[in-house]
Amino acid sequence: MEVQSAAMLLLLALQAAAQEVKYFEIGGNLNLDPKPSEAITAITWKHKGNIAVEYIKDAVDLEYLGDLKGRLKLNVTTGILTISNMEKSDDGEFTVEVNNRALPVRFNVVGVKSVPEPVLVLNNPTCYKNSDSCNLTCKGDIRDSGPVRYFWKLGEYGPWLEAEQDWMFTAMQKALVEKIICKIQNPISERESGPLQNLLFPPGCSFISEVLGVVMRSVALLVLSSIAVWFFWQNRNTMCRCRTKEDSQA
Repeated sequence: MEVQSAAMLLLLALQAAAQEVKYFEIGGNLNLDPKPSEAITAITWKHKGNIAVEYIKDAVDLEYLGDLKGRLKLNVTTGILTISNMEKSDDGEFTVEVNNRALPVRFNVVGVKSVPEPVLVLNNPTCYKNSDSCNLTCKGDIRDSGPVRYFWKLGEYGPWLEAEQDWMFTAMQKALVEKIICKIQNPISERESGPLQNLLFPPGCSFISEVLGVVMRSVALLVLSSIAVWFFWQNRNTMCRCRTKEDSQA
């Protein structure tokens, strides 16, 4: 009994591992690749247990059936099935048989919409320059967008940090970050918000940053000029000797 139970658990684990969740964009196309290990002489695709495509070499011509008929295309060499103009009602499981054997892979397809462009929203009226903290929300209508993830960027050039939909902007960050950006991502798309000016950013820091930027660029130009002058000064004797030699030969 213990051996049978272990075998059953192993079989269930293998079946779960072989079932692939495949997200598709509503209105878009979907490709399902069974990756057969042998040349195809017969193939049958099923959707929700009903035959959608059937083909048997030299016996049954390629035939499309069911609700998906007219939107299906099968490559009988590779076994890849393409469904066009996908609809939310196309959700469900696709299975495939190749050469009269059911393949272990199963495609659980789920239709989702592209994510909306998010908007950063201040959640409370305390988000002013004297506040200790501020709660922000990365807001967007994610209905029918499937599983979504939220990312935050503190500063326009900082790294993306994955977090929750809400972000608590602390007093420690207010002196370091001038702008905040958020992003919503799902399995088929991602979109960023516009940058939100940090209301906790100390007044005048933006001006100071600009001044520092000008100063740093000026220093960089000065260093490059100094290097160029040094290079010509170090090579002046060589240049003079070459010119003198040319004059004497003339």
